[in-house]
Amino acid sequence: MEKTDFYITDLSGNKRWLTYEEIHKLRKDILLYFDENIGEPISILMPDGEFNLDYWKYISIDFDKEWAESEHYKKLIEEGCLAILNAITLEILEEPINKILKEWRKVSVDEIIPYIEYYKPKHKKLVIAKNHLLRTFNFIKNLDHSNLDEYSMLKEFDLSISGKWFDLNIIQEYYKWSLNKYGSDINKNN
Repeated sequence: MEKTDFYITDLSGNKRWLTYEEIHKLRKDILLYFDENIGEPISILMPDGEFNLDYWKYISIDFDKEWAESEHYKKLIEEGCLAILNAITLEILEEPINKILKEWRKVSVDEIIPYIEYYKPKHKKLVIAKNHLLRTFNFIKNLDHSNLDEYSMLKEFDLSISGKWFDLNIIQEYYKWSLNKYGSDINKNN
């Protein structure tokens, strides 16, 4: 497998170079997630058999050599993985809660949280995303029956705050950014 100029950093600070296959799998999942869920902040669609990557490990993506699409791919993967992490919290907290879950597809939130804590966002928008994720993942980590009403529904925790924020500031913003970046090139050629 041919490595790329992109790498991720593990919790010990070690770099691991990504392969083109990894980049393309991430891109495919992110764009599918964005397409299926734009404008839908809470009732997200994440079908079984899809979205099986360790997205929390990729939020630290960066590159060492810039080429034409480096910043585009970094932005897509970093922000896309953050949005998918928010979707994971929505899926864990799906209503009604018949049993208290603290894992997603057999991965404990205790394994995911350290990656979010370690993540070093370079932009204010991404700091906000990190804070939303930490708030929700820590809520899940500490979730017990006192957080549920008599119908097994969440009380005093509003999922729509993070859901709306990720929809507007990550998913919809990605499409606007893409249209501005690539739409102007199309108009020039016509």
